Amino acid sequence: MLMANLLDVLPEYVLSWIVQKGKERWLEQGEVLLREGEKSQALYIVLDGLFGVDSGVHDSPLSEHAAPGSVVGDVSLFTGTAIHARVVAHERSLVLEINKQLLDGKLEHDHVYAADFYRAMLLSVAFRLHHARTEHFAHHADEEELRRHPQVRRAQVEIDRFKSTMLRLDKEALKEGVLSDASLQQFHEMSHDLMDISHEVLGTASSLSDIMKQQIGDRLQREMLPYILTTETAERFYSKPRGYAGDYLSIHNIYANKASGAGRLGPVVDRMFLETPPSRAVRNRRALLAREIVASVEARKGEVVNVMCMASGPATEVFDAFSVLPDRSRLKVTLLDIDLQALAFVDDVRNRLKLSSQITLVNENLIALYLGRGKTKVEPQQLIYSIGLIDYLNDKLVNKLLQYAYDNLAPGGRVILGNFHPRNPAKEFMDYVLEWNLIHRTEEDMNRLFLRSPFKRECTNIQFEGEGVNLFAECIKDH
Repeated sequence: MLMANLLDVLPEYVLSWIVQKGKERWLEQGEVLLREGEKSQALYIVLDGLFGVDSGVHDSPLSEHAAPGSVVGDVSLFTGTAIHARVVAHERSLVLEINKQLLDGKLEHDHVYAADFYRAMLLSVAFRLHHARTEHFAHHADEEELRRHPQVRRAQVEIDRFKSTMLRLDKEALKEGVLSDASLQQFHEMSHDLMDISHEVLGTASSLSDIMKQQIGDRLQREMLPYILTTETAERFYSKPRGYAGDYLSIHNIYANKASGAGRLGPVVDRMFLETPPSRAVRNRRALLAREIVASVEARKGEVVNVMCMASGPATEVFDAFSVLPDRSRLKVTLLDIDLQALAFVDDVRNRLKLSSQITLVNENLIALYLGRGKTKVEPQQLIYSIGLIDYLNDKLVNKLLQYAYDNLAPGGRVILGNFHPRNPAKEFMDYVLEWNLIHRTEEDMNRLFLRSPFKRECTNIQFEGEGVNLFAECIKDH
């Protein structure tokens, strides 16, 4: 695997030198960054766009994505071995390129820097080795030993029950042309039971080892995948065409809440995913943020209010807010997103609703801001928020985001960050079946992040949407 979590573990001053010495390089769609069999001559940090990682085997599908923040070429660079996969731009993309000779010179002459750099490399490689080891042993686990474990047997019973139910429902749909309300109700109850069992068996409270959890998770995914591939919404979660599951169109589909899919059961399974607690939470948070935007406008009588959304996606909550404001001219919104397709999607809606003068679209990403290469300058904001961005970000990146928010807030302005809470009952189903791995945080985690940020205080308010799955942490910038 070429993707690394090196950015997570590089010390600040180590990364600063890389940023200072690195050169930006644009690649057009289809252009190859790294070729299989060659040796890497540079370290690359993806700043914008999307790369695919191809095994090079004939007719083999792309198995990985490298999105902004990914580091590629590191293993070949430092081991001198050949690259094992081809890395190609899926769209016009930007990388930060650090020349091998330049980096080698720095590491050779600055021993303190070298020690911290190699420590980060060691942690990154150790993480990947642990992941690979867990997957290897999960694939070669003793089946008899696994079957003897009561939690494993319980999970298998629930999986078999799901498959049997799907077979019965398909026969009913084939014979009757439509499923009865009773059958649909039974299906949804059984689906929730399967997710509850997954949460119990694969969650943090489980007594199973990581290897056993991975083995059960792999089995669950194998059994569920044929059904997922017949859906529209869940298939996009799984395939991640924009490099991550919760892209603008995935969120839009959850908001639209229209089940669709192929065959007799595709829409039925799609409905199952649209009614999971996380999907309902996503729909709930749309209304919650719209209310917060409107509240910011109402709190400043007669004034123009500036609001910024980081990683805006479809920005539906913004259009909801405009729809209820008596005077739309009092709200100015800046929507920041790394995805040009997301911004194009929003632009269509903005133009249709005649809001071009009220909404500014900015193609920017947190990685560029984090690396000190962001170019966005805005007026002081009364509200800066992000609905789901930090679900994907480690604490270091969240701190950078909070620094950016603090610097751009007006005195008395608010920042609101949304994050999935660990009590999400579908977390393990998302992790193992959809490979939708998010960072879940508690109220204590959010307070800790704000205390370590320039705000230097705990959250001034934490609220939950109706499902209790998504929390929203608010902090006010002191006057």
